Formats: sequence, structure tokens, C-alpha cells
Amino acid sequence: MEWLVSRGARVYIPVFHSPDVDVIAQVDGRLLRIQVKTSNCRNRRGRWEVSISTRGGNQSWSGVAKYFDPSRCDLLFVHVGDGRRWLIPSRALECRSGLTLGGPKYSEFEVEPGRPLTEQTAALQSNRPGEFRSGQTGRPVKALAQPSQVRILPPPSPAPERPPRPGFKPSKYERKLGRSGQAIINQKRRVNIPQKPFFEAGFELGDRVRVRSDGYGRVVLERIELPPWAQPD
Repeated sequence: MEWLVSRGARVYIPVFHSPDVDVIAQVDGRLLRIQVKTSNCRNRRGRWEVSISTRGGNQSWSGVAKYFDPSRCDLLFVHVGDGRRWLIPSRALECRSGLTLGGPKYSEFEVEPGRPLTEQTAALQSNRPGEFRSGQTGRPVKALAQPSQVRILPPPSPAPERPPRPGFKPSKYERKLGRSGQAIINQKRRVNIPQKPFFEAGFELGDRVRVRSDGYGRVVLERIELPPWAQPD
């Protein structure tokens, strides 16, 4: 909540326990559903192991894990023991049970570090990072933050826009097929994107994209990156 407010967001909390959304942030008129996870668990390589599935929280748990579904939230915010934090678009996640942070994967989604997790917050963690152990009564899977744990800062001025990155420039020459917005699938499933839709979509060199089917004969490319308001200063 503190970090979101520092980026100029308006922050809301679900009234009752929500298994999928911990915080709702309003940014640029858009409501974003955010799931929050914490972890004090490090592997032998010194990287952080974070559980993103839900395995109960009381004695009535049936034993069936509820795996992460990117359609149920827009962003995953992770805060680990040494204070490092990540804001990951849900569609960028390639897992449904747990992920490892601190290495090159998902590094582009790391934001400014915060305060290390204190002994008090660490005590709330079970041996599965990010949730309470099953069978623990009296507490939900995600405990509500206490006033002493959250310090709300006044929103600062909007973050400055990033300078444009070096990349592709429109070419004066393009084959007739590309000028008509068409392309041919070559060997190894390669396709050259025609200039007009490429630049209209705002793609740049080095962009990471998610490729998905949108029905028979349709493929959609979606750029995956942090929005401008979330970019580290």
C-alpha cells in the first residue's frame, strides 16, 4: 500500500476476505486488482522462493490446492525478507504454484526495495512462504495489515516519462505484401510483422511479448512490461 501510494495511486482494500485480491489500486482512472505475497524462504542459491497457490488456512481445508490463475488478478506484488519487491503483471507469470525471484527471470519487474520483513511479520509466515499453514485457526490465509504495519505517504508528483529506447525505425522500403498488412509464416513458425501494425502497437526493440491464440486462425501479441507509473525512478 505504501509503495502504491508513493506512485500516485488511490488504494482500496476489500471489505471481507478475498482469496484473489488483497489490494485494489486506481491509477489513471483504471482499477487494478493486486494480489500480494511475502516470503522469508531462500534456496541454496540465495534466491527467494515464493508460493502463489493457496493451501487452506483452517481445519476445514479439503486438501485441494487452489493454483494461481492470471485471470483473477491484474498484478502480483511480492515483498521478500531483505526488502526487495517485485510488481509482476499476472499474464507474465509462467507458473501457477510458486516462483523463484532474485535471478534474471522477472528481473525487469523489480521495483524499488522497501523495508526488510520484521520478526513480527516473519512470525506470520508458515513453512510455505506467503500463507498460513493449513489447520491454523483464528487467522485467514492473508491477515489484514495492522495500522502499525502500514505507513501511508502522500502521493508525490507523477513519475517522469522514460526517454525513448533505441530501436527500430520505419523503413522507406517495404515489400508489397507488408504494405498490404499481410505476412507469410516461414519455416520454424517465423513471421515478419508489417511496419504499420508494428509501430501502431508501439513495439520497440527488446520488448517481451505474450503470444496467445484468439480463436481459429487468430494470434495476438501483447507486450508485457510495467506501466509507466510503476517504473523505478
